[in-house]
Amino acid sequence: MSLSLAIAILPTPSRAAPEPASPSGVDAQKLVAGLKREAPARTRFSEVRFSSLLERPLILHGELEYDGPGKLARTVDTPYREHMTIENGEASVQRGDNPVRKFSLSQAPELEGFLRGFAALLGGDAATLQHDFVLAASGSTDNWRLKLTPRDARLAKRMNSLEVDGANTSARCFHTYEADGDVNVLLVETLADAKLPPRPTPPMIDALCRGKSAP
Repeated sequence: MSLSLAIAILPTPSRAAPEPASPSGVDAQKLVAGLKREAPARTRFSEVRFSSLLERPLILHGELEYDGPGKLARTVDTPYREHMTIENGEASVQRGDNPVRKFSLSQAPELEGFLRGFAALLGGDAATLQHDFVLAASGSTDNWRLKLTPRDARLAKRMNSLEVDGANTSARCFHTYEADGDVNVLLVETLADAKLPPRPTPPMIDALCRGKSAP
């Protein structure tokens, strides 16, 4: 299952010590605060999954609906139909006409960790992010990258980092770098409907997310 699914209700942890200032001059806490979204909010998305188990990258298209802390719906339109809702730490998934499957996020620590970070980003909550991740910002206000490195050893065994690219107060991409080398990229807002080739490469997607020309 892709890590780039969405959000879950999680207890608010204690406040961590502030991260040192970024040498780039970009303030990570201000970036996070600017990403806050008021519910309800919807955005189209494209997702690219790079996996050693796939002959070529898998590209998904659909819509995310954020209904506030712990509530999110994710609908995939192509290349298959799937609807997922996440609420109160539980996910419900229906693909096509198959029966609905339900599972607790505690069964998938890597997904739970990603969702914890994603939830804090949508909530503009830098304090929660700093409890679970080491934050590092680079770039400039109009073209920045925010890197989240897991503090929890259990999560770090499954996910190396979550990196967010954006401009001003809008995110463009969420990269999830898994420990096994797989990479998932969620393109949202201005890049949600970007035209992608059938076989995109990681450097090409990375350049797109950074607002640069593809190599």
